[in-house]
Amino acid sequence: MGENLSKSNEKNDYSNQKIVASTLSKNKLKKISIRTDDFTKSENEQILENSIEFNKIRGFYDFKALNERYKDRSIYEFYLPSDETQSQYYELLNACRCLKFGFEEFVGCKINITQSLKNPESIFDFNIDKKKNFFFKSIINFLERKKIDYAKFKKIFPQIKFSEIKKLFDLIDDQETFSLKAKKILKNIKNEATENKTQNSNNEDQLKSDKVESKKKEKKKIPFSQEMRKKNKKDFDNNQNPSLSKKITEISKTHYKAYTKEFDISRNAKYLATKDELRLLRKKFDDEYLENKRLINKLAKKLERLFSSLNINSWKFDQEEGYLDSSRLANLVANSKNTQIFKFENENNSKNTIVTLLLDNSGSMRGKPIITSAITTEIITKVLEKCKVNVEVLGFTTREWKGGKSKKKWEKFGKIENPGRLNDLLHIIYKDADVFWKNCKDNLGLILKDGLLKENIDGEAVKWAYNRLITRKEKKKILMVISDGAPVDDSTLSTNQPDILDNHLKETVDDIEKTNSIKLMAIGIGHDVSKYYKNAFVIEDAENLGDVIISNLTNLLGNSKS
Repeated sequence: MGENLSKSNEKNDYSNQKIVASTLSKNKLKKISIRTDDFTKSENEQILENSIEFNKIRGFYDFKALNERYKDRSIYEFYLPSDETQSQYYELLNACRCLKFGFEEFVGCKINITQSLKNPESIFDFNIDKKKNFFFKSIINFLERKKIDYAKFKKIFPQIKFSEIKKLFDLIDDQETFSLKAKKILKNIKNEATENKTQNSNNEDQLKSDKVESKKKEKKKIPFSQEMRKKNKKDFDNNQNPSLSKKITEISKTHYKAYTKEFDISRNAKYLATKDELRLLRKKFDDEYLENKRLINKLAKKLERLFSSLNINSWKFDQEEGYLDSSRLANLVANSKNTQIFKFENENNSKNTIVTLLLDNSGSMRGKPIITSAITTEIITKVLEKCKVNVEVLGFTTREWKGGKSKKKWEKFGKIENPGRLNDLLHIIYKDADVFWKNCKDNLGLILKDGLLKENIDGEAVKWAYNRLITRKEKKKILMVISDGAPVDDSTLSTNQPDILDNHLKETVDDIEKTNSIKLMAIGIGHDVSKYYKNAFVIEDAENLGDVIISNLTNLLGNSKS
């Protein structure tokens, strides 16, 4: 019986083992199947996550690169609000300005950065709460022509009109004006920590008597005035800061000021006319070339000499690395230990140079003077580019005759005495220093646009050109002003001291020349401008302009060291 039991048990054990084995087998197959699916899914997810993470990193560095490329740090810091909350919104506005430029010029950057914009906190150095995130994305949507929740924006930011934001981004070509306007827009945004503290303090004050409350109000007035004095002192100290000494600010000697800068524009020429208009104006400008063949041929000969002086290459011989010098091979054959058989080219000084040409675009320049100036500018720009010299071409005039919107505002608000500059500035960027001439040559045709040439306020134009130039990294900086005489603006001169514009130009030039940070020279067409500039030349005929410019550039670039 025991034997039978044993056999029966063996049979049962075998049967049980078979069931267990079968079950395990099924489970095993199931598990293998699940593991295979999980592994494949996990691998794909990992690839996807890595791709997303890589794009985020790339977006982060692209974002930082655009900020570095399009933001002048010295101007940014000069207008940076002292209030912490305002400074953060100021940073958001400046970032949007840089993104606007970058998205238009670099499509790849736009794709990369868009991924990072989903989490703005990852690209900024401060906490992005819901309010700041909404503020930032609203502006990005505006720049991208996407839908904006204006009602929500007004509710969250009652102290800011979105129409002001729109006007602000009409000024993006001039960082200084943009920053100043941005600071004004943000001045009503309160510090979040101070706002919360004030609210709590007010709740406590309500529990106290009117007498105690009134005393507290009196006490609050004292620190407020002290704070204002400290702020004024801080602003004064900032103006005295050596790091900002090169930056020309408003001249205090004559108390020169602008009644308002609200309507001033600093813009690239491509935004002042349509593409078709610029193309037609450029064709008209090219026709002027044909009528000035004699001038062009004369300039070409002069430029050959300039080109030669800028491209004299010097070599350093007997080096252990560099280009192989075939004339030294015999030395190596004679003595195998003689390895100084190489040479290298000394770097040309001109390659670390920038030249800014500032053209007077006033009505008195109409006709031959402005056309000759433009032709000369274009020819010289092309040659300097070949010599690896960076060139920036700027122009200055006013938006209107007889005051424009600035004067209308002055008349509306009581016509205060001595209002200062009373017209709307128009500063034009024909060629940015970082753009090749072939990519912006149509811009110069704008000088032939009807109604462009109006009045000239030289002091602020020279200051603007200088501030653009001084932030450049090149060691040698040259600013050449081409004008036909004294600054003139009827609206300003008729409401202020008659010498206000003359004095401001003299003092601006004097301050620039004292810094020794750039080489400044001016050329007067038909008028002597030496009373404004130490290094000045006068030419009676516009055709002589090329001779004077080339002669001075040859001296400044070819024969001097940086």
